[in-house]
Amino acid sequence: MTFVSYQFALFLPAVAALFYVCPKRWRMGTLLLASGLFLILSGGVRSLAVYGFSVFVAWAAALGSERFREEKGGVARLLFWAAVVILLGLLAGFQYINFPGYTAQEFFWLIGREYDWTPIQTVAPTAISFYTLSLLGYLVEVRWGVIPAERNPVKLALFGGFFPQMAMGPIVRYGTLSETLFSGKGAGAERFLGGLQRILWGLFQKLVISERLRVIVDTVYSDCETFGGWYLVLAAAAFAFQLYTDFAGAMDIALGAAGLFGVKLPENFRQPFCSRSIAEFWRRWHMTLGAWFKDFVMYPLLKTDGFQRLGDWGKRHFGKKQGKKIPTVAALLIVWFLLGLWHGGKWTFIIGSGLYHAVLMAAALLTEPWQKKFYSLTGLNKENPVWVFFQRVRTFVLVSAGFVLFRSDSLKMAGEIFKGMFSGNAGQLAAEGLGVLGLNGADGAVLLLSLGLLGAVSHWKEVHGNQEGKPEIRGAVCAILAFAILIFGFYGRGYDPSAFIYARF
Repeated sequence: MTFVSYQFALFLPAVAALFYVCPKRWRMGTLLLASGLFLILSGGVRSLAVYGFSVFVAWAAALGSERFREEKGGVARLLFWAAVVILLGLLAGFQYINFPGYTAQEFFWLIGREYDWTPIQTVAPTAISFYTLSLLGYLVEVRWGVIPAERNPVKLALFGGFFPQMAMGPIVRYGTLSETLFSGKGAGAERFLGGLQRILWGLFQKLVISERLRVIVDTVYSDCETFGGWYLVLAAAAFAFQLYTDFAGAMDIALGAAGLFGVKLPENFRQPFCSRSIAEFWRRWHMTLGAWFKDFVMYPLLKTDGFQRLGDWGKRHFGKKQGKKIPTVAALLIVWFLLGLWHGGKWTFIIGSGLYHAVLMAAALLTEPWQKKFYSLTGLNKENPVWVFFQRVRTFVLVSAGFVLFRSDSLKMAGEIFKGMFSGNAGQLAAEGLGVLGLNGADGAVLLLSLGLLGAVSHWKEVHGNQEGKPEIRGAVCAILAFAILIFGFYGRGYDPSAFIYARF
């Protein structure tokens, strides 16, 4: 059951109606039962069983870690690390069982040989990548004494498994989510309407924009030999927007659905294509994932003795200013390797969503002195509109190049795509037009107008923030969005809505 399925269109209103009919003291249980049913409908009983076991491990380990924290003998440390190993072991067993095979395949391609193998067919439990990080974050914060261990396993189960955020995030912190999740207060009329508006905007992004872009991307990438040159460039840009509207649309649905119950989830996107650098892009894209790795992996790494010694070595060999950046660069490479691996056990993910961006950010960090000299010598105003526009376009191009790897089945395919971008007839696109990409003229017009609307909304949010309008305005917006989705949504007889891209991870 996905957010764009007919089942969810019936499931969400039914749960909301039951939630508000129930007495306040039963509402938390209602949400937990609904979340369990959502897991079963999305991934079967096995998904519910794996999640239940994961919650039990985190609950028991946190209680034991807190109880034995002050005692000698390392019992608390043992319980903590045992839970970490179990949770990560479950994740690795389902998500990365084919990683050695994919690695061998890529290695043999690099040395010019073929490696035939058959991936092991596995179906990971629904949302295991997302709730594993949430539960690990909870364990770490209990271990550090940031929050107390939760005695009530029902609350912990609802924290990691609250159905709007479980399937694709955002990745939540216990202390942040618990305030509204366990209160049972519900949402007032204005907040309820705001949640509905956000759901509809998410559906608009997915069904009207992303699904049309998917047709273009799939058409080109399924036959890269025929569609060369500018078609591949167009497909790369189209995939960047497809991925964004797919994932951001899912987040809007998740945050909107949570808002119907008065639950506030953290934002996960903030106009990423307005970014002027790769580092800024990742502060705006999948924000909760980046924050999780920064707080629970990168900062602890930088505090270790090994990284402190690396910093001392860097200062001796490269000077104080540049040398102190060496540990940060090393930590960036480790963290972004793990970030790429989190997306899936393929090197296209590890490089395209990880190491590639780490190298770009490290290069920007290490060349800061030269950047300052450039601005000093040229007298260029950093806020000059033309320069800002250039930086945004440059960032989009660099990010889109990484997304080519993300979309490719292998490094070989990605290499062929990049090579194909610089070959073929430059006038082919002008001669043949966009009609060969699977969309007719009407669909193309709807897509262009919808992308224009997306740009206008993004610009408004960038300038004014997420300001909530008057109820009557939001009501009108809801009506317009609902009408647009019904009329222009890319679905119909025989259409099977494609799963959200990030639901695979």
